[in-house]
Amino acid sequence: MTQRETYLAFMMDHAAGAQAGAFALAGDLHILLSADGAQVAHDWDVIGGALLERAVPAAQAQPRPIGLSKRRKCASIGAQDVLAMASGDLSWRRGLSGVSYAPAGAPGARFMRLEPGQAAPAHGHGDLEATVVITGRFSDGHGEYGPGDLVLAVPGTRHKPQTVGEEACICFVAQRPARFWRLI
Repeated sequence: MTQRETYLAFMMDHAAGAQAGAFALAGDLHILLSADGAQVAHDWDVIGGALLERAVPAAQAQPRPIGLSKRRKCASIGAQDVLAMASGDLSWRRGLSGVSYAPAGAPGARFMRLEPGQAAPAHGHGDLEATVVITGRFSDGHGEYGPGDLVLAVPGTRHKPQTVGEEACICFVAQRPARFWRLI
């Protein structure tokens, strides 16, 4: 699958309500912070609504909620709550890689902070990771990303995130929570 196809599949799942937890929040943040994300979400809502109208007789059709995933709040927080957290005082902890992380209030969700000029070590992904840029910019060898951009790393993706410019880059990162057996 190409990056574009992966993105469209992620956003289709989001519109269908199939994204849960931290991934639903990542989709919501992308829609909230990106005009392109809002347009893609709207397009999938329209397509989904048309498919529902064809599948269910009009008299039985239920109105579809459109927009952010208000129907799937994650751990009682929404995208606005995540943005408020990101702009507040967070308990940043530096990881072994030198990158700073802070909890984002939901299982599988955290904030990542790269200081100006800082790069994370080159690494790969064994599972899906969704990253939404909140402030600043970073590049990773596949592209350059700014506020609102959704970066999807599928299994096998290798990259080396590095800040671009003189501003720290803060991102929301969604991952599947690690199972105990994967930690040993």
